[in-house]
Amino acid sequence: MVKFSRRLHNWLGLILVAQITLWFLSGLVMAVLPIEQVRGEHLRLTLSTPWQQAAVSPQQVLKQHGPQASLSLSQRLNWQHNQLSTIPVYLVNDAGRLYRYNAATGDALSPLTEQDIRALAKAQYQGNGQLQTARLLQQLPQEVQHLTAPLWQLQFADSDNSHFYLDPATGEVLRVRTDSWRWFDFFWMLHIMDYQDRSNFNNPLLITFSASALLFTLSGIVLLWQRFRPRKYRKTSAAKADTAPT
Repeated sequence: MVKFSRRLHNWLGLILVAQITLWFLSGLVMAVLPIEQVRGEHLRLTLSTPWQQAAVSPQQVLKQHGPQASLSLSQRLNWQHNQLSTIPVYLVNDAGRLYRYNAATGDALSPLTEQDIRALAKAQYQGNGQLQTARLLQQLPQEVQHLTAPLWQLQFADSDNSHFYLDPATGEVLRVRTDSWRWFDFFWMLHIMDYQDRSNFNNPLLITFSASALLFTLSGIVLLWQRFRPRKYRKTSAAKADTAPT
């Protein structure tokens, strides 16, 4: 048993040494990086939606559409008179077409323009850089691959290399991506061993290496017991060895 454990421990150690080192390193890095900074919460302004201002009922809005139309609650950011505010919005789906109405006035809302998006992005940005570029993306990069296109991507010239991703319909910042987030994401990839989507915590590679690491630990415990076991167990084992047939 001890001989087998030693051999198993040695081989598993050779196989796992690199990944175990990466597990400890990535875990340390992710623990050190403040999660609020990773998410870019220090760079964005968050507003609540004043639904107490909704003076128009959903029934009044739905009267303008067919009987199969459905209504849900949404919002729209607004930049007027150098002030950022949030408008409560009724979102109506009528035969696959989406209509947005100001819940305070009942007025139909027109789509946001690029100028609107730029103004809203700068109003929500809490950093000290200048807006460099604004692009409407139909294909999303890896760092926001789980969101739905299209999205506006706005890049700011700051030390964080900040990218804001805005909803083209509401003007809301859906994600903030910075170099801190990108480092965190890289080490998260190493930690969960998902080198493609960086999100599958149940991938076979991770399960296999985790099970092997468990065997490595258990075999190490057997070897430690063999080395540091109480003296009385050593005498018993020695006696058995002396009386064993040759």
